[in-house]
Amino acid sequence: MKRSLLFFALAAGVALLPVATTHAQAVPAASPSAAPPPALESSAPPVENSPPPPLPSPKPAPEDPKIRKLAMQQFLAWQGGTVDRGRYSDDVNAQLSDDLLAASEKAVAGLGALQTATFRGISSAKGIHVYVYTMLCEHGSIDMKFALQPDGKIALIFFT
Repeated sequence: MKRSLLFFALAAGVALLPVATTHAQAVPAASPSAAPPPALESSAPPVENSPPPPLPSPKPAPEDPKIRKLAMQQFLAWQGGTVDRGRYSDDVNAQLSDDLLAASEKAVAGLGALQTATFRGISSAKGIHVYVYTMLCEHGSIDMKFALQPDGKIALIFFT
């Protein structure tokens, strides 16, 4: 079985496996009194002196309603601090410490209420199909990228 990848771009600069330098563009808050969005930017050092290439841009594809439902459920779970580890592969769970999970949930929650989720397409690398969504929230936006194992468990998830 191919080794799963996991990467979270956080304000604290916490990263597990480097995928690439990532950036999230924050949409300005509508109200000047609103708290600024969290800075979600991180870079990670190369592993084994050779960083893997970044995921290619997603290619347009028809959206699967089941994948959309899963994307929405997972994003809202990360925002609400209710991530169900049973939905994730053993590899992801092995890399996801309680501290990293809490920090990730806090960073995603800081974006505010989810306004819209836009399916951008599927990115493929090394035979793995990665579903790409842009989540527009009250205080910013972030891309959520995830892949599934054949058994339906999440084999990869990261926010950029």
